[in-house]
Amino acid sequence: MTGKTALGSICASLILFVAVRSSNQVVQITASVVGAGLLGYTSTAFVLDCKRQQKRRIADAEAYLEFLRQRNQEQVTHTRPMPKVCRGCCHYHGRTYGGHLLVCAMHPYGVEDASCPDWQAQIQDSV
Repeated sequence: MTGKTALGSICASLILFVAVRSSNQVVQITASVVGAGLLGYTSTAFVLDCKRQQKRRIADAEAYLEFLRQRNQEQVTHTRPMPKVCRGCCHYHGRTYGGHLLVCAMHPYGVEDASCPDWQAQIQDSV
């Protein structure tokens, strides 16, 4: 649409140039009316096209935000609780990567036993 707008502006400018340079009063009036009309149409078309693009961008942004909200909800609902063995351990990581929970560096998928040989208590900051 920008190319059509530019072409319309150029044509309107040429027509108005003819209106200014012509010595015939009928040609001046006709060219002035046609040039002004074309310039008005071109500027209106440009403004409407900008508004359409802005609405399209807003709709795309809202759709993307909705996608992110849904994806965030999926991640929140799919988080697994901390294994009982890992509670209070300073090594527990508990973040999901690619849909897989990384429990800790020593035991990425968790411990099968009732106790962990690498368990260490979290250090409490004294205030």
